[in-house]
Order: sequence, then C-alpha cells, then structure tokens
Amino acid sequence: MAKPKTEHAPEEEILVLHEKWVKAAREHLREIIIACLVLVFLASLWALYGYYRQKKLNDASLLYAQALMVRDPQKRLELLEEVVKRYGSTSAGLEARLTLFENFLQKGELEKAFNELDRVYKKAKEPLKTFVTLGRGYLLEDQNELAQAEKHYQRVVKAELGLEEIAYLDLARVAELEGKYAQAVKYYRQAVALKPSPVKLDFIQVKLDRLSEKIGQEGQS
Repeated sequence: MAKPKTEHAPEEEILVLHEKWVKAAREHLREIIIACLVLVFLASLWALYGYYRQKKLNDASLLYAQALMVRDPQKRLELLEEVVKRYGSTSAGLEARLTLFENFLQKGELEKAFNELDRVYKKAKEPLKTFVTLGRGYLLEDQNELAQAEKHYQRVVKAELGLEEIAYLDLARVAELEGKYAQAVKYYRQAVALKPSPVKLDFIQVKLDRLSEKIGQEGQS
C-alpha cells in the first residue's frame, strides 16, 4: 500500500528553498567573487583613468599658459611645439596649434600656417572645425587658389553656425576676383537677406552698383 504523500509546512518549504539557494551559492561562490572583483577593478580603473585624464589636461593647460607668458619669440615657439608634441589631442594642444598658426601667418610662412590648420582640423569638433574651415579658405585665397577657397566658404555656409553672412561676403569677393560678376551679385544679395549691420549694408550696396556697371559693360562688348 502506497504511503500518503507528506506535505511540507510553509516553514519547511522556506527552509528547503533556503538550503537549495545556499548550496547553489556555495557551488558558484568562486564565480560570484570573481565577478565582484571584476566590477571593483573596472570601477577603480575608470576612476584612475579620470584622474590621469584630468591631470593631463591640467598639465597641458599649465604648459600652454607658460608658453603664452614667455616674451622671447624663439622660446615661446619651442614651448608651443612642446605642448603640441606632448598634449596634441587636448584642448590646450589645439589652442597651441592655433597660436602657432597665427605666428606663422604673421611671418608670412603660409605653408607652415596651413599645416597647423590642417592638423587642428583633423582633431577638432564642431564648431571649431567650421572656424578652421573658414581660416583654411582665407589661406587658400591668399595663395590665389580661388576655386578651393570657394569650396571652403561654401562648407561654412552649409554648416549653419552663424557664419553665413561672413561666408557669403567671402564668396562674393572670390567670385568677383574670378570675374564671375553675376555670381558675386547673387552672393551679395544672399548676404543682404541676412540683414547685416547698416555699415555692411552700405558697403554691399556700393559693390552691387559697381558690379551692375561691369555686367552692363560686358553686355555691350
């Protein structure tokens, strides 16, 4: 005769479940400890990374400030180059490159100036990338590479970062230098649509009048 099935009391069921959990925990205790250690290690590693990253930024800023305070041009140049070499990927490193760019530009060393802007462009994010694009356009224009300069000014317009008025005036100037008077008129009118200051508006009106005369003369020839 089969024995009647014994039913556990609620307390007994809890004890049974507890014993099963304890047994499973013991079996996986090593894995649990390793997982906890990994989490602690990752948290410590992230904190350490944050510390060294901040220290790197501080050191870069300090060296850049030191370079700016040096009066001797050659020594300043050496310190700026050291900032770029050691901390080129930091914000201070980018600022140092821009300072080098200005230095080379003032000396008329356009190739070196352009190289610095190129390096900044590769590392920069918006909106700095668009400002660098505008600067590259000016350098290209100075080198009489008008078609390339025009492309850079167009990129500035498309970026829509508030530099459209300046870029349209730059585009108009380049178009006029290339003898594309109708296109220059178009760019000047686009600048007018942005409601520039009264002084700029007067300047643009003078340019439009002169361009209209040139276009008229071309039509008569």
